Amino acid sequence: MSELAIARLLVAVLALALLACGGSLLHPASARLLGKLPRAYAVGVVLSAICWIWVMAQLLLFPIDFLAFLTPMRVIVGGIACMVLTWVLLDNLLCARAIGGLLMLWPMPVILAVREQVTLWREVPVAVGYLSLTLGMIVVFYPWVFRKGCEVVAKYACLRRILAWSFLVLGLLTVCTLVALGEVIGEVTIQ
Repeated sequence: MSELAIARLLVAVLALALLACGGSLLHPASARLLGKLPRAYAVGVVLSAICWIWVMAQLLLFPIDFLAFLTPMRVIVGGIACMVLTWVLLDNLLCARAIGGLLMLWPMPVILAVREQVTLWREVPVAVGYLSLTLGMIVVFYPWVFRKGCEVVAKYACLRRILAWSFLVLGLLTVCTLVALGEVIGEVTIQ
């Protein structure tokens, strides 16, 4: 699978996630669920497992020079050990930290794949990616900020609607980006 195909897949998943988050926040029951989200341990276990599997896959597919001592078996065993340690030691606000981890993981393959694109639409996933990286670092290092934010948004219906419509607009923009990725738009050909 090429870098651009992986980027398209990740942008498609991002678009679906944004649209799903926006749509779910419009539902009245979202307030109760949003208040419980940061401490949802089962969801945190699943999301953190996805994060660690993603990290293991990246290390296996794209080895880093200074980590050359990590054989494939060491990567797998180390990843599984880190996964279990995460579940045991970071059980408080695990879901918030796992969401932060996903926010930090998805942008890099997309940014690397679209940097050679000629279209101006490449700026959208790059800008969203860097915003996601920044938010992900904040959520991982300060998960209580995510918890407080969820509590405030759960408390006020107008904030939920604003956030929902923001997610929906960003999701539609991401769908437009998905359509444009790989297209050569605006290239001037000299004859």
